[in-house]
Amino acid sequence: MNKLLLGVLISGGGTNLQKIIDRIGDGTLCAEVAVVISNKTDAYGLERARNAGIRAVFLDPKSFSSKHEFDQAIAEELQHSGVQLVVMAGYMRLLGKEVLDAFPGKVINLHPALLPSFKGEHGIADAFAYGVKVTGVTVHFADGEYDTGPIIAQTPIAVLEDDTVESLEQRIHDAEYKILPRVIQLFSEGRVKIDGRRIHIDQR
Repeated sequence: MNKLLLGVLISGGGTNLQKIIDRIGDGTLCAEVAVVISNKTDAYGLERARNAGIRAVFLDPKSFSSKHEFDQAIAEELQHSGVQLVVMAGYMRLLGKEVLDAFPGKVINLHPALLPSFKGEHGIADAFAYGVKVTGVTVHFADGEYDTGPIIAQTPIAVLEDDTVESLEQRIHDAEYKILPRVIQLFSEGRVKIDGRRIHIDQR
């Protein structure tokens, strides 16, 4: 089976990127990270990429005259690397149509809540503050708005009586480390089928 070429977009530490690299390394994920792109020069995820021998690219939004030009530069970097699936793993900007149009149905995002509830940057804290008894993790298609694209997979996580935001956050991260590589493997196997907002997983 040919390895699925990934382009991973990050803004921070890259812990989910590291789990992808680890799963590729242990043979449980049939993929290859072709490029890692960050909008933050000090994102440690770039160092993780370099340590793994992966092309690491910093693109400074401030060096472009418009968001259009910035997103076009991202699209060009991804295309230059031959990327087949774009993975937003802690990328904290809204991705523009320049990338979405270049990779139709091939851009996924990881969100630390059970969408459509608790969209946005503070999904964990917002769910905790609201008092929900169950939250979780979602992998969904990006669609040009924050956290509104069709849902591919979700993992529910119970909020325990003695939880703090920090303890809940750790369990959510643990779930992220499992669900994201699993979804990428489904793409590698060609098992993700799109039917409008309904995403079907081939159970072969």
